[in-house]
Amino acid sequence: MQEMKIHRGLAWTSLAAAIGLLWTGLAPSGAFASATPLTVSQATGFAVLGHWCGGIQEHVYSLGFAQRTGYPVGEVYLWTTCSTGKGGPGHTYSAWISTTWDLTATLVTYRTLTTTAKYNPTLSVYDVHHNHLYNQANQAYLALAKGFVPAPRVAGLSPSSAPQGSTITITGTAFSGATAVYFGSKAARRFTVNGDTTITAVAPAVRSGTVNVTVTSPRGKSFTNSSDRFTFVLTPRVAGLRPNQGTVDGGTSVTITGVNFTGATAVSFGGLAAKYKVKSDTSIVAVSPPGLDSGVTAYVTVTSRYGTSATGTTTQFTWLD
Repeated sequence: MQEMKIHRGLAWTSLAAAIGLLWTGLAPSGAFASATPLTVSQATGFAVLGHWCGGIQEHVYSLGFAQRTGYPVGEVYLWTTCSTGKGGPGHTYSAWISTTWDLTATLVTYRTLTTTAKYNPTLSVYDVHHNHLYNQANQAYLALAKGFVPAPRVAGLSPSSAPQGSTITITGTAFSGATAVYFGSKAARRFTVNGDTTITAVAPAVRSGTVNVTVTSPRGKSFTNSSDRFTFVLTPRVAGLRPNQGTVDGGTSVTITGVNFTGATAVSFGGLAAKYKVKSDTSIVAVSPPGLDSGVTAYVTVTSRYGTSATGTTTQFTWLD
């Protein structure tokens, strides 16, 4: 019977080593970049506890890598002790939260737990890329395998709804080296990687609907989530004016280019109504009204039942002598 127990133990050890699922101990020397502690910010701790007395303390325990995204998941014990003002021991506010970080160790999601967490304080696991996640002395650590580069993650959009052709700021992580930005299945023809956490992209030609915005890099494509949802709207958008100046007496014929002009109900030069004709969904010809004075610059806007176009440098018209 004792011999049978030994063989079963060896079989499990061999299986675990073969699939790289579980192993205890620290990462092999030289195989990983330096380990990064997984943490929860003081602001998040305050949002959970509602109190912040001399700082919020935390114990962080990893549970493993999420199956779909490969992100580290864990559970965190938060607490802070506030004085009663009467010389007593004070009152401790505490809570357990369930957490997810991405592979740059940035907190992605958290939620408060109603029961005490169950965790392994000495957990040590590897993912398929040989990234190492482990607990040590009430702290979880993530050590990326040398040469590993995380896939992008989209964390937010500003604005999250706008007409086609609008410039959208995408925030997230691991954007360096991005090769494509997609709005649903439609690629953005123009985008700029401003850094590892920010991209600006021009929304492609889609009239309406809600889609996921994803970023692609050599490491892969960002997973879709509720924070990457973008809605195309039919609000008019003015992209340019030709010419963008005219006589202060009015009467200058101005071609307005943009999108969503079908059904336009008004054209305004700095709040002054103008006569106009809609040529197509992307073109309007308007006659500038008399200006207030020479040298005055105004914004040109187009209004429809879906709203009024936003203003910007490309929508400015100047009255001259």
